[in-house]
Amino acid sequence: MRYILLLLVLLGAQTVDAQSVTFRGTITEYGSGDPLTGATIVDVANSRYAAVAGLDGSFIIRNIPAGTYTFRVSYIGFQSVDIDVQLTGGTVTRDFQMRSQTTELTEILVGGRRMNDTDESARTSERTADNIINVIAARSIEVSPDITVANVVQRVSGISLERSNNGDGQHAIVRGMDKRYNYTLVNGIKIPSPETKNRFVPLDIFPSDLIDRLEVTKSLTPSMEGDAIGGVIDMRMRNAPDRLMFQANLGTGYSQLYTDRDYLGFNAGSTPSQSPRARFGPQHQATVGDFTFNNLDFRDQSAPVNRVMGLAVGNRFFGGRLGAIAAASYQETYRGANGLFFRTDTDRETNGPVYFQVQSRQYSSTQERAGIHIKTDYQFNANHKLDFYNAVISLSDIETRARIDTNLRIGRDGADFLGTGRLGYSNRSRQRDQQIMNSTLQGTHMLMPTLEVQWSAVYSLATFNEPDRAELDFISGIRRDTQGNLVSEPILYDRDLRRRWTNNSDQDYAGYLNTTYYRSVFGTQVQWRAGGMFRLKTRENEFNEYLLRAAPSEQVWDGDVHNSTWQLINPIGTPRDALNYESEETITAAYLQARFQIGRMQILGGARVENTDFSWVTNAPDRTPGRIGSMQYTNVLPSLHLKYMPYDKTNFRFSYFASLSRPNFFEVIPYEIIDEDYREKGNPFLEHTQAHNIDLRFEHFPTPVDQIMVAVFYKNIQNPIEQALLIEAQQIFMQSNNFGTANNFGLEVDYTKYFRNWGVRAFYTFTESRIETSKIFRFRDDNGNFTSRQQQQVRPLQGQSRHIANASLLYKNGRTGTDAQLAAVYTGARISSVSPYYENDIWQRAFTQLDFSFDQRLGFGITLYAKISNILNTPMRADIRRPNEVNPHQVPYVNQTNRVLVREDFYQQVYLVGLRYRL
Repeated sequence: MRYILLLLVLLGAQTVDAQSVTFRGTITEYGSGDPLTGATIVDVANSRYAAVAGLDGSFIIRNIPAGTYTFRVSYIGFQSVDIDVQLTGGTVTRDFQMRSQTTELTEILVGGRRMNDTDESARTSERTADNIINVIAARSIEVSPDITVANVVQRVSGISLERSNNGDGQHAIVRGMDKRYNYTLVNGIKIPSPETKNRFVPLDIFPSDLIDRLEVTKSLTPSMEGDAIGGVIDMRMRNAPDRLMFQANLGTGYSQLYTDRDYLGFNAGSTPSQSPRARFGPQHQATVGDFTFNNLDFRDQSAPVNRVMGLAVGNRFFGGRLGAIAAASYQETYRGANGLFFRTDTDRETNGPVYFQVQSRQYSSTQERAGIHIKTDYQFNANHKLDFYNAVISLSDIETRARIDTNLRIGRDGADFLGTGRLGYSNRSRQRDQQIMNSTLQGTHMLMPTLEVQWSAVYSLATFNEPDRAELDFISGIRRDTQGNLVSEPILYDRDLRRRWTNNSDQDYAGYLNTTYYRSVFGTQVQWRAGGMFRLKTRENEFNEYLLRAAPSEQVWDGDVHNSTWQLINPIGTPRDALNYESEETITAAYLQARFQIGRMQILGGARVENTDFSWVTNAPDRTPGRIGSMQYTNVLPSLHLKYMPYDKTNFRFSYFASLSRPNFFEVIPYEIIDEDYREKGNPFLEHTQAHNIDLRFEHFPTPVDQIMVAVFYKNIQNPIEQALLIEAQQIFMQSNNFGTANNFGLEVDYTKYFRNWGVRAFYTFTESRIETSKIFRFRDDNGNFTSRQQQQVRPLQGQSRHIANASLLYKNGRTGTDAQLAAVYTGARISSVSPYYENDIWQRAFTQLDFSFDQRLGFGITLYAKISNILNTPMRADIRRPNEVNPHQVPYVNQTNRVLVREDFYQQVYLVGLRYRL
């Protein structure tokens, strides 16, 4: 009997299997073929049989009984469709195409389009662009581990990051070209920099949740401003949606660094915003009573909590004519670092590095990042449209640094002060407030079917304020008593307290005009574009520094700054310092370009002419070289872009363009200042940099979300500017200089592939650059005398890594609402500082950083998210690639056989968890 039952069960199972069907296919957009990731297909009669389209638009429903079904296919912004499908057994494949919703209005057609926030739209932009670009869409940014634009941009092929003292990404290096060779746009408009020293914009000031997409341009057309040798980073902010949109997010987290040690803080509210000179007038003789000491009263605090929040709301009104969106973001994060800095000199006999001081550093930083942008557009009719954009972005960074210096050289009395001898201490507090404000009014007018005019009127203001940066330095040691015995109690050799106020503003008035005209030439349709721009930039910098010194009678330091008697050395501050300056720059430009297509070859060519008129006046003493200066130059910048399209999904590109890079404002001022690691000095004789750039790229897009891109590039750079360590009057200075001619060439490989719910995104970039400079070589001659000579050294460009790579493993399950990403970034070794001595440059070591993010849809429009940064606790290490042959025993815990460690910083992991809501 049991055998009969078993046989019946087996037969029944076979019958069920024979009658079950696997239903699979794809859901794409009609016309473009783009996959509609997240689209749903469900049986109208039984919602049990349903699926969600994966990353490649594919779906699969298993174990459906054979029969006829009505499936409803739906996706936000598209027309839902009901389709009858006959399932007869085995596997049935059916592909669906969906049309976007449209609504007819009076004289206007408003489309229910998908926003530019998807991977599909990013790949489409790359494929159809006239020049070489890379795009990251908002949805990819949202599910990435990154919360600032600086960290997002490292996910683009060919880009590495320069990081701040707290380990967070700050500046982009594109194709091995230092940050100075790139510029930043917001909605296609260049913005000024809030940094006191630079033209380039720090990308860590921008919250990533404000942008709709990130576009990186690597080859310039004539219609683009020409001062980029590396690339252009364009942040496209959110546009008004087609219907009511409401989004919010709230998150919290912490830094692992402050579970291992306390956060060192001070009362930033007690910091005076203005110097005594600014408060009381230029004739005021300051006294010690004009200064507070609360900002040097450091206090240990328990582990602080990070906070992140954002809000966006938008809609269209008046029948779709008026669109508006407002978005705001706020981030309060606590970062920091534990580090060592080894001060080195060059031995006069071996020309190799030798240690003379070790600095132990602890950084504690509070960053408050905020942004709000409001954009409105009004469509008068099908031919005329206005856009009005306003944004304010700010970053406040409150930082303390506690430093202990151990001197390793022989002391004045012959004692070796290693570890137990003469110690230096430095406590520093500073608050840096940066802000960018931009207001842009743009018009687009179709004056006739063949003529379009676009114009922009722009006002931008970037400010930087550093109120009362206070730095207390004092040196203690071991003294001998009258009998020559060592006395263990510390005495005070020196105690200095520097107070510094810096205020900078960079203001732009700019106008842009672009005309597009279509005309047939010899039977070929040609798009002609012509236009120009004008920008008036004014930059003002105020610098005031006071030096307070402990009274000579005070020798013992008890650790409390309030218990000291101070003398003010310079009561009027530094009114004659060169860093009190005003500069003005006028840039005018005009261009002409033409684009046409012959067969499957698209050709775009033309030229741009840019004139630069830059001048400055400083408060430096009259005899100071470069106190007043100016630069005028005109550059003609031709370009040619070829795109051959043998198939609809394949492009071969060739680009040539000429470009330039202007010196930073700060660099040409004849200043001298003590900064983070070295004494700095300006160079009023800098010249601008010019370059010729060639690019070749193969592009293949197997599906609307997959891509394979292989590129090679070459750059010939005349008068590159780099920061180098120079010797003057027996002192080492950091100064910017021109360095002859350099060449930079490389290879990029970019690969993206999705397999149902899984995806891989990876890139690799090889970059090789060469520049030859003259260096000092120290040695002992045949007569035993110490001497030196000039020797040529070939090296890479500063900031260029030979190898950089990025690999991300992606998972997306539309049915469960799960997104996950594990992202690794590799950055090869690169020169961080150029030494005046032969083969003594400081190199940052290669490093790998690993990050993770996770999203889970909970329902009712709510999503849970989590992000982990720097999982491997990757440090920043820099060294000189030569052994220490003089005093390696003084730092026995560092391996100095092949290289000498100069800097080492650890940042620890950062965790974030939160909720998003989307209406």
